[in-house]
This record gives sequence, structure tokens and C-alpha cells, in this order.
Amino acid sequence: MNTCSGAWLTLIFASLASLYSPTAAADETEATNQILIHNVSVWDGTSDRSIAGQSVLIEGKLIKSIGADLSPETATTIVIDGRGQVLIPGIIEAHTHLALPVSPREIEAEDQGYLSALSVKAAEGVLMRGWTTVRDIGGPSQGLARAIDEGIVVGPRVYTSAMFISQTSGHGDMRGLNDPHPNMGGSADAISRRYNLIADGPAEVSRAVRESLRHGATAIKVMAGGGISSEYDPIDTTQYSVAELRAAVEAAEQWNTYVAVHAYTDAAVRNALEAGVKVIEHGHLLSEDTLKLIKAKGAFLSSQSFGWARRAVRAQYLRQGQQRGRPNPKARRVQSDKRSKVEIVTAGTDNLMLTARKLGIPVAFGTDAFGSLRAYEAAVHEFGYRLKWFTSLEILKQATSHNAKLLALTGPRNPYPDGPLGVIEEGAYADLLIVAGNPLEDVTVLEDYETNIQLIMKDGIVYKNTLE
Repeated sequence: MNTCSGAWLTLIFASLASLYSPTAAADETEATNQILIHNVSVWDGTSDRSIAGQSVLIEGKLIKSIGADLSPETATTIVIDGRGQVLIPGIIEAHTHLALPVSPREIEAEDQGYLSALSVKAAEGVLMRGWTTVRDIGGPSQGLARAIDEGIVVGPRVYTSAMFISQTSGHGDMRGLNDPHPNMGGSADAISRRYNLIADGPAEVSRAVRESLRHGATAIKVMAGGGISSEYDPIDTTQYSVAELRAAVEAAEQWNTYVAVHAYTDAAVRNALEAGVKVIEHGHLLSEDTLKLIKAKGAFLSSQSFGWARRAVRAQYLRQGQQRGRPNPKARRVQSDKRSKVEIVTAGTDNLMLTARKLGIPVAFGTDAFGSLRAYEAAVHEFGYRLKWFTSLEILKQATSHNAKLLALTGPRNPYPDGPLGVIEEGAYADLLIVAGNPLEDVTVLEDYETNIQLIMKDGIVYKNTLE
């Protein structure tokens, strides 16, 4: 190569390097977009009332300032007139499964590309209902979370737990009776490959936790008791020993995050608390003494009304009354068993919610939506279901600032570390809703999201605006 050619190549490479240098990138983003929302009544996510006549200035993805006399700071600042409506933080869902858009039994038969497409559709719908963040507590949602963060598809922030962890015969063990065990020489089915890790004994549990973290879990989901959607584990069963659960907690803590457990009964929850578990999912059959122990340990209770389950049982009774012919005996038995499980669990809901409220234990707002696109669409009715036990203001706090505290347990595994969520304050993420009506007094206005949610913003980006 001659000297002249070498010089030209050096110049070209230097020029290309400058285009991709941090300095060049900083220069391109120096003029950060601003949005000023004015003439709104601001509810900050923690207070007992909103403050009228306020403005909120958003710069990039964060809230820059809040006040009564804010003005556009630049000629390019976008101004949105809130028309005196209520501005609230985006809704946070504490318990969902976006990567389970069909029933567990359908996963093996369906194409993975089709399932991914359903998850994308579900995620977009969730965001357009004003739910700007979800805690996906089990299932391979990490790819979906990445696609949303990279702007490839539209959806809420996703705190993924990646693969469930279950003992053999536990709530996550969805094998048929003739399916071989994946840890005993058998070939893994779709659920064992992507959705659930079967682990027995402390060593296997530690390995499973580490595998889930390797796949991108921000927190770990462990099955500690029987469940409704699984066929071979009665609700009353206690799954995993304290030693096994402690192995999960220790492996998660080594990554500076936490373990949440699926559990309904006193025995399952007490084992989990003894092992250092920080979040109890469900808990519908808990006694007052165990709820007091949750409070004493400073653990979180993440539960649901299961209003959809009560509706499903009623609908099933109706269908059975109208059926003609003789249904498959196995299908009839499975349906009967699941109906019985639903009845057992939902029978304890009133006691759980009322006792938790009496003891001053906040209940995280979640729905446990999975299994069909209709399940995610119906999730909005959780607001109304909870009015049986809580006020509208209490429910709204559960779905915003309280759920944000639960998300913060992820510590350095938090994929969104630039500001707080679930609140409207300086430096917080600009996840905001403008709502017609007053959700602090009637939270069910959020159920009619098409009419009443007039602006949806996530990360400072407007996804819906009917105010103009």
C-alpha cells in the first residue's frame, strides 16, 4: 500500500469513528425533546388528593419540573392542554404472564412464532389501556421486554422473571403422565425448554435460579404450593422444603435480587418466609396469624381478586347444564378438579383482603392474566372487583406507588434505573395518564379506558392523545 492510499484510509476510518463516538452521539441528543402538560389536576401517586391548576414539564423520558406557573423552555417544546382533567401515574400491573397468551396445555401444540405474535398483541393492548409497566412473574417474556425497550414493538415496561422454577409434581410441572422427566434422561417438551425449570433438592434449585437469571430474569418465581391451572398438584400441597427455598433465595441474593413464591396456604407461606422469601403471590387461604408474620417479616403480599375465576366457575356451571351428549371422561374429570380448586381458592378471598386491610398490609395490584387475549382485556375489571374491600384511592395507590416499591426490590437488576416509577415527581419516569372523571373517587373510570383515558405517555412518548 502506498503512503498516499494509507493516509486516505486513515482519514476515512477516523471520520467514520467520529460519527459513532460518544461525543458525536451526545451532540445529536443535546437538544432533548420537551413536552409541557399544563392545566391538569396532578395526583402524585401517594397523596390523598390531587392538586388543580398544575403543569408538568417532561424532558426526554423523565419529569423535569412540576408547578403552577411553568412555561415552555424552548421554541420546540410541545404543549398539551389537559383541560383541567386529572393527571395520574401510569398503572403498574404486579402479576401477569404476557408470554402465556394461551393455556399451558396449548403451548406444546402451538407454533412459537404464533405465540410470540399473540404476546406482542397482548402487550400493545396492555399499554393502550394505560398500564405502562408490568411485572411478568413467570414465562419467557425477556425477548418481548427487549423488543419493547428497543422500540421494535409497542408495549409496557416489562420486569421479567423468565422461567418458573418448580419441583417435580409441582405447580409448574405441566407434563402428561406419560411424559418422561427432563432431568432423568427424558427429552424436554416446550414448557420444560422455555417456560419452566423442574428442580429438586437445594443444588438443583440453585442451578435453576442461576439459569433463569442467565436468561434475563429480574426476579425469580418459585412454585411453593399447589395451583389451579396444573392438573397433578392439589391446592393444599406444600411444595419445596425450607432448605430448597433457602437455596433459591441465596442464589437470587447473590445476584442482588429476590424470590417471589406462588403459594396459597399457611404451611407453604411460612416455609417461604422462614427461607427469606420477600414476596408472596396469591395467599388466598392464609390465616390472620400468617398474615401477621408477613407483616412482621416486611414481606410483600401480591394478590388478586380472582373475579375472573368466579365468573369462569359460574359460566362453566351454565355450560354443563346446557351440554348434551357424553363429554370425554378425562376432560370432565380435569374440568371438575379445576373447578373445585377455583372454589377452594376464591372462598378465601374475602378473608384475605379484609384481614390484610385490617392489619395494614398493602396488597399489590395484580390480575394473574394469562391464557387468552380476552384475559388481558378483562384485566381492567380488577379495579371494580377490589371495591368490595378497598376504596378507590387505596386501589389507585396499590396500582401505582405501592407496586413501584415492589419493583424496586430488583435492586441492580432493575432494567429501568434512571428514575422512580409509579409517582409524579421531579426525576421520575414520565409514565403518565390524563383521565376524564376522578379515579381517586371512582377508580372504575379506568375500566372504560377508550373513553376516559385521554392521554397515555410512557417514557415521555405519547401513545394516545384525544385532547386535541
